[in-house]
Amino acid sequence: MKPLLQYNATLLLLLFPVLLIFSARAVANEKPTYYDHMVKGVVTDEGGNPLIGVTVTVKSDPMIGTVTDVNGNYKITVPDENDILVFSYIGYTTGEEQVNGRAIIDFTMGEDITQLGEIVVIGYGTQRKRDLTGSVVSADLKTFQESPNTNILQSLSGSVAGVDIGQVTTAGSEPSIRVRGRSTLNGNQQPLVVLDGVVYRGRLTDLNPKDIQSVDILKDPSSKAIYGAQAANGVLLVSTKMGRKAQKPQVSYSGYYATQTPSNELKPLDRQGYLKAARDVDWENGYQGPGFTQENPDWSPESNVPFFPALLEGFQNGTDFSWYDDVTDPGYITDHHLGVRGGSEKTSYYISGGLTRQKGWMLNDEYDRKTARVNIDTDINEWLTFGVRTFGSFSDLSGESPILATISPMSPLATPRDENGELIVNPLSNNILNPFLQSASEDKDLQNNISGLFYASVDIPWVKGLNYRANFSNNYRWNFRGNSNIFGAGISGSAFKETSSVYDVTFDNIITYDKRFGNDDHGLKLTLVAGLNEVEFERTLAEGSGFSNLDLSYNSLEQAVIQEISSEAWEESYMYQMARLNYDFLGKYLLTATLRRDGYSGFARNNKIALFPSVGIGWVLSEERFLAKSPVINFLKFRASYGSNGNLTGRYSSLARLNAPESSRYLFGDGGSTVNGQTVTSLANPDLTWEKTNGINVAVDFGLLGNRVYGSIDYYQSTTTDLLWDFVLPQITGFNSIRSNIGEIANFGLEIELNAIPVTSASFNWEVGVNFFTNRNEIRELLGVDSDGDGREDDLVANNLFIGESIGSVYHYVIDRIWQISDGDEIPDGWVPGTHKLVDLDGDGTFTPEGDRQIIGRTEPAYSFGIRNAVSYKNFELKFFIKSVQGVKDGYLGINNPWSGPYQTPGNAQNNNWYSEVDYWSPDNPGATFRRPGLEAPIPSRRYFDRSFVRLQDISLSYNFDETVTEKIGIQGLKLFVSGKNLVTLTDWEGWDPETGQGLGPTDVALPVMKGFAFGLDISL
Repeated sequence: MKPLLQYNATLLLLLFPVLLIFSARAVANEKPTYYDHMVKGVVTDEGGNPLIGVTVTVKSDPMIGTVTDVNGNYKITVPDENDILVFSYIGYTTGEEQVNGRAIIDFTMGEDITQLGEIVVIGYGTQRKRDLTGSVVSADLKTFQESPNTNILQSLSGSVAGVDIGQVTTAGSEPSIRVRGRSTLNGNQQPLVVLDGVVYRGRLTDLNPKDIQSVDILKDPSSKAIYGAQAANGVLLVSTKMGRKAQKPQVSYSGYYATQTPSNELKPLDRQGYLKAARDVDWENGYQGPGFTQENPDWSPESNVPFFPALLEGFQNGTDFSWYDDVTDPGYITDHHLGVRGGSEKTSYYISGGLTRQKGWMLNDEYDRKTARVNIDTDINEWLTFGVRTFGSFSDLSGESPILATISPMSPLATPRDENGELIVNPLSNNILNPFLQSASEDKDLQNNISGLFYASVDIPWVKGLNYRANFSNNYRWNFRGNSNIFGAGISGSAFKETSSVYDVTFDNIITYDKRFGNDDHGLKLTLVAGLNEVEFERTLAEGSGFSNLDLSYNSLEQAVIQEISSEAWEESYMYQMARLNYDFLGKYLLTATLRRDGYSGFARNNKIALFPSVGIGWVLSEERFLAKSPVINFLKFRASYGSNGNLTGRYSSLARLNAPESSRYLFGDGGSTVNGQTVTSLANPDLTWEKTNGINVAVDFGLLGNRVYGSIDYYQSTTTDLLWDFVLPQITGFNSIRSNIGEIANFGLEIELNAIPVTSASFNWEVGVNFFTNRNEIRELLGVDSDGDGREDDLVANNLFIGESIGSVYHYVIDRIWQISDGDEIPDGWVPGTHKLVDLDGDGTFTPEGDRQIIGRTEPAYSFGIRNAVSYKNFELKFFIKSVQGVKDGYLGINNPWSGPYQTPGNAQNNNWYSEVDYWSPDNPGATFRRPGLEAPIPSRRYFDRSFVRLQDISLSYNFDETVTEKIGIQGLKLFVSGKNLVTLTDWEGWDPETGQGLGPTDVALPVMKGFAFGLDISL
């Protein structure tokens, strides 16, 4: 990769001055133009209404231009009386008119189907956006095309109302995604992904973002109903790029280099800070009373701190080692993509290859991905079309990184290696292992994915509008993992080799009848689907421990003293039928009705089949006479929908499962051999059924002021019943729980999408978009048990579930402040200065979990918004995107507890390190954020903080070279760009990142979000 990277950088450096010279020559060769012919006129729509802000330019010189005024009037001077005027306007077809010596030219613009009637994918077909009755949104991928995103989901983060995309903190990782909040307890929370029309269960990271043409998201129950049982959490319809018929081959290259550094970097205490912290923990001896702010000269680490022997030695010899710096280093991303698209009169093709390498910030955090794609469509004859969508993705995530949670507590007084450079097993001279031992393993992690979708589309010759399409898809994913470590299995050496594979096959039959009747007043589109999907998985694991020699790594497991082998397999199947009717009258009265029948092998014998109906209506008011000539309202549509969706349980959840552990082996008869026994591990539930979500969506879509302002407002409400839940059983049964259906959850929210084009001209354009959404959920019912007889259903306090509250409720003690040495504090017995002062909610003078805890907030945000801006001037374009998540005072809380784990006693606190950013209590820091380290109060309490933030998530500046320049160097197009990712985050959150919720405590997943700059180019030949 490095030679390729160097070549790319060198090419940039060489091309840039040459292109600047070409540009300078082009400017120098410009000749003065004499304008002597004036043209004026009025621009109207097809209804005769004047259009405000239409751009009028001269075709021979686009720099000459004007815009229409409030009455649709324009005036322009052209260099030649035979020149051509170009009229362009958002929502209308760009038109041309030759002057031919005329002084007055009135022009009528026609509606542009591709803009006002933007085509969106709706599942098993497409539809004009203006004809939709449900909530379907197309993601804006253009804004993020210069961003260094290795996963297409990163290009959706914050840009779509109602869709929450999480952050990534490791190379090649998959961000989380949630559509319209949470409406389940134990059920699946991930949306369904449909790739090129077929359900896709692989990693989205396996798809090269440069191959993605569009992402459409089904959000409301009506539009999701076509996928029935799997659609409760939303549906992502991902479409890849296709070729173009009757076009000569077009070759394109895109590449960039991006830096990777933490957006917020924390660092553990150095030697000086660490020794001061040891004194602060022992403040009663380390400082002099009564205020305990003056250091006690008689106190010393050697005599007053129970340092481990290695730490005492490090103190005496002046050791100041940064474990953190030894495992972190700025990373980078390099990405190269080469594509070819084109076609003949009957065949179109798109072929691409991609190479991505990402080096993370942590040691051994690396990701390599190679992708290839071939998409072909060909017309066999007038009524038969055949096509393929194939791709391969081959990823390498080899290498084990040390867990940062084990690095941050390590003392700067100790080092990980001896004088010979060898790793020390117990560098603190106690039972704590060196965290670097994990990264010393030989690790291989290969993840591969190949997929082929083959389809045939038949237009029935004797029935106009009738089409049959067959989709046959195969997806095969196989992984290999091998690992060996000389320090594994208690330093005896360990190794394992694991292989697994998933085979996913789908066959769909789709019949579509699309026709207009009665002078085109009535439009009818009927879609019928019948299909099946089968998934098979298998896995084999061989492992060993106790090696005298690991030179052959995991490739000689027979050398292990202890050898183990295990394997597993499962399969699941789906079958479904769907009927959908789309009807419109005069293009203004809309109806969509859907019925889906689903079957899933994972549910119980009595409930394998379910029906999911939906209906949606729409009314295009702007087509009515009373609005048809409105100068302000260009498009206005009301829509409402109702639908039912399902959610799946895990496979075999309804069955009694068996296992054959070693504890079930027994001897039969004297001198008999060992026989493998079986143990029942779960109870069967023959009535286990689907979670069902029923909901409504009401909305308005609008276009104002010549469609310079357009958008939508959606309100939704849904109820999920038959929640999947592991019901706790008495221990006497021999089982912990049984998967059951319980309760009810409500989910509701508001979404606003607003876009505007404040300025449009021949040389300067400005587009802005804002999305806003808020979502709440509420538990309506759980077990239906009223144990205390108060007439109200009991909460499940142990599970943090409360009737009438959010799933993400935070139920905890209320912390008033921190107990102080002075200020007249009357500290109760058991509490000491520096611990949390709790609020006695019930006023009984004691603190109990039942009487003194309350809901203090929730983990879900109150609202979120995103702001998109795109400004272009001549050949320059500046784009930036701001993402924000806000919690007000009662929401979006996260735990920030730096004293979890090894900090509960003074001795442990003094031997362990922590981040220098921790604002901890000590007598000379009474107003600290966090309590004292080393000692907890009789009732443990945790601090929760607001995770609200505003982030400059993406920004890019690009330059597109003129044709006069590109033609001279023999290419069709050239764009250079620089972009930034996560450059600025405004937040009060103290810790790694508010969006991930990682604070200052030593948790296993504590890692920073990366920021960086990308430098790249796009070339087309």
